[in-house]
Amino acid sequence: MNKLLVIFSLIIISSCKVSKIEKSSGDAEYFKVEIVQNGKVIKEKDGIIQLEKKPFKFKLSLFKVTGIDVSNSWGKYYYDYPNDKNIYECIDDKFFKDCRFVAVKTGNEDKFNENKDIYVGDGSYQFHWFYKEDLKWHRLDKDVKVENGVIYANVTVENIYDMDKRDSRDFSEEEYKYPIEKINQDIYLVFAAGKWEPGKGTDELQREKLILKFK
Repeated sequence: MNKLLVIFSLIIISSCKVSKIEKSSGDAEYFKVEIVQNGKVIKEKDGIIQLEKKPFKFKLSLFKVTGIDVSNSWGKYYYDYPNDKNIYECIDDKFFKDCRFVAVKTGNEDKFNENKDIYVGDGSYQFHWFYKEDLKWHRLDKDVKVENGVIYANVTVENIYDMDKRDSRDFSEEEYKYPIEKINQDIYLVFAAGKWEPGKGTDELQREKLILKFK
């Protein structure tokens, strides 16, 4: 009887381990974002990536989606959104109060990232980095590759476009469009992928957060 109990317990424990592994791998299978500087992937520590004030790249791998939603911000409006809530949920579809990733809020960036910049602003701004083979344009660097159904792309950052300074109208163009060497603030990054269904809205599939600090 004791032997049967031990065997049954081991089976339950093994099943739980398998379930956890499957769930964990599933959580990260839609996309992957890495930060590359000086030709090396910079490892994050406690959600923070330390960079030099030099150009860097977002290295994207899109496994089961053709694009991701992006927030580059000086603040935490997207970053502090609770992990247990759907970041695509939006009850107020008129004024978008307390809404984060909503398609209509998506801003326009340069095609093919010609200016090698990212737009950084408050909660009013979000962007969509995508690649579709049937479209002749996208917001990524031109060197996009598709291998075995996986999209590999880069977004090179040499400059910052400060949306908050631009919107205030108190700064010259040189002050809100500047090279990365002049940055003096942290950037809070949020990346997400969702699945939209008619009548149901968008479900969150995956979310990743990082803080870029510069020295």
